[in-house]
Amino acid sequence: MEKVSVITVNWNVADSLTRCLDSIWATKYPNLEIIVIDNASSVPIHPQQVKFIQNSTNIGLPRAWNQGLKMATGNYVLILNPDTRLPKDFFTKAIAYLKSHPEVGVLGPKFTDPDGTPQGSVFPEPSIVAAIREYWLGQKGLTQKYIPKTDNRTPITINAISGACMFFPKSTVVKFGKFTEKVFMYYEDLDYCRRARRAGLKIVFHPGITIIHEHGASSAKSGGAALKYLRDASLWYNGPIKHYLMWFISWSGQKFRKLVEAIR
Repeated sequence: MEKVSVITVNWNVADSLTRCLDSIWATKYPNLEIIVIDNASSVPIHPQQVKFIQNSTNIGLPRAWNQGLKMATGNYVLILNPDTRLPKDFFTKAIAYLKSHPEVGVLGPKFTDPDGTPQGSVFPEPSIVAAIREYWLGQKGLTQKYIPKTDNRTPITINAISGACMFFPKSTVVKFGKFTEKVFMYYEDLDYCRRARRAGLKIVFHPGITIIHEHGASSAKSGGAALKYLRDASLWYNGPIKHYLMWFISWSGQKFRKLVEAIR
């Protein structure tokens, strides 16, 4: 039975983490290694039956993931947000797919809200054209996470999946390394997928594997700091020219559309 290392990072979301861990154990997968990194929560918890790292300061999400990767001994790795819940067949389905598709470097599931409503699960590549189409021409859904157009069973190759749930063989890490530590949070998942594509690996969205995502529990607690982290990460990932062009297109497009609505 293949060994799976599950890596999750907690920052002040103890209740969500408890639900997440319960869902992992409920899969009854027999060969799990669960690694929990606490990023200096105000009231840290130390779950039982896990490998645990307690950081004295919040070192950011990708650096904490890398701590987990360094400790991981599994044949497969699951990067998982603590505000998610797995179905009982997650590991059997995900492992079976990767075993039969060695060209896949990173696999992502379909997300739903707790009430079952489908949720954006994959990322488009940020682009100036998409920003113009969305903010000036009103073609929604081009710059945010979305659900690819496919049936509920057929996996498809896409650009990037969300770091809320990334499943990959350990060979992916061996091939091109750990997560970037140039950002505190945001864009680290897009960067990882971009590097995987450049290394000749495929990024696949699997709609037949569905997980619950409570969506942004930790980032919501970051308050205004989250906007700074997002801006800094976009500057790094996109470069200053592309970043500021997309920001201007977004800002000016929203102003223009408000002006048009006011005139009407």
